[in-house]
Amino acid sequence: MVIILRKIPSETLYQDIVEFIEPALKGKWFNKGGYIEEVKILIIKDPDKETIEQHALVRISPDSCAKRAIKLLNRKPILEKRIAVREYQYRTWRNDPRISANKKLADQLRRRKGSRRRANLETTIKNPVTFSSSKSFHRVQA
Repeated sequence: MVIILRKIPSETLYQDIVEFIEPALKGKWFNKGGYIEEVKILIIKDPDKETIEQHALVRISPDSCAKRAIKLLNRKPILEKRIAVREYQYRTWRNDPRISANKKLADQLRRRKGSRRRANLETTIKNPVTFSSSKSFHRVQA
């Protein structure tokens, strides 16, 4: 499962993200421990408002540990700033509710006047970090 850390500070490094998430992934008495598979830092630039946002996408296995991490880490501080932690939702035409077999529901959802998405955004991803193994002691970046 992929989780998103929304609006992280601009000076956040990959190591800061890993140190923030790993304590929530440790196994307890009857809970299996999880591991981080991949970390990406997403940079979104809005040229109209001249703002820059940073978000982190973290792939965690298994899904039960990712859900536990969301519960434990939501609204906790990273580098002295509280952030929102949520499940990342992939947006494709397949999961668009406006394309539906239920004609009546689809018509209701199509009444939207304009798009809710922000226009003219520039998105870049810093070099993603993928870990070589969940079992290795020192976890080398691949």
